[in-house]
Amino acid sequence: MVDVIISCFYGITLGITLSIDVFMFSLLFGSTIKYRRERIFTSIIVGFFHFILTLCGYYLTNFLFTHTNLYQYIEHRIEFLAFIILVFLGLMMINKKDNDVKYDISFFLHKCLFAFSVSVDSFFMGIALKAIDHIIILISAPLFACVSCLLTFIALNVSKRTSNKFIDINLNIYAGILLIILAIISLFI
Repeated sequence: MVDVIISCFYGITLGITLSIDVFMFSLLFGSTIKYRRERIFTSIIVGFFHFILTLCGYYLTNFLFTHTNLYQYIEHRIEFLAFIILVFLGLMMINKKDNDVKYDISFFLHKCLFAFSVSVDSFFMGIALKAIDHIIILISAPLFACVSCLLTFIALNVSKRTSNKFIDINLNIYAGILLIILAIISLFI
């Protein structure tokens, strides 16, 4: 019973703390999403990626990182991966048209790239959770995913409502430029 309580506590607490970046990016990204079903889909994809990457980090820890020096190799290159993904997202947002949303491969790829870029830290959270004795990952990971999904949806809705009240212009270009600037800054942090 203690393990369940600890796992719930970690799942919810880490879900809130590690979803701050998701919340902030969703505030930025949400002003470019016109339809509610697109906001719901984006939120679900973000939660799914948080769940999957947490499990991957947890289960691959013993297999890869305890027998090799892979963690030290990945740790110093993860910022560059985030840079590439954010620049790509920024360029896609700049090129996004104001037409109706088309649910095709590029739509799905765009959502997956966004979700992956804000979920990379979940992989390392899974590694950290493996080191804690009383964690039941099948309790912590779904709670973490639900919290991140909920925070993403809230941020996307807040962003959409505030952008509708204050601005009636296409924010894709500005959001794309800001993502590229954040990508460049991420290289130096």
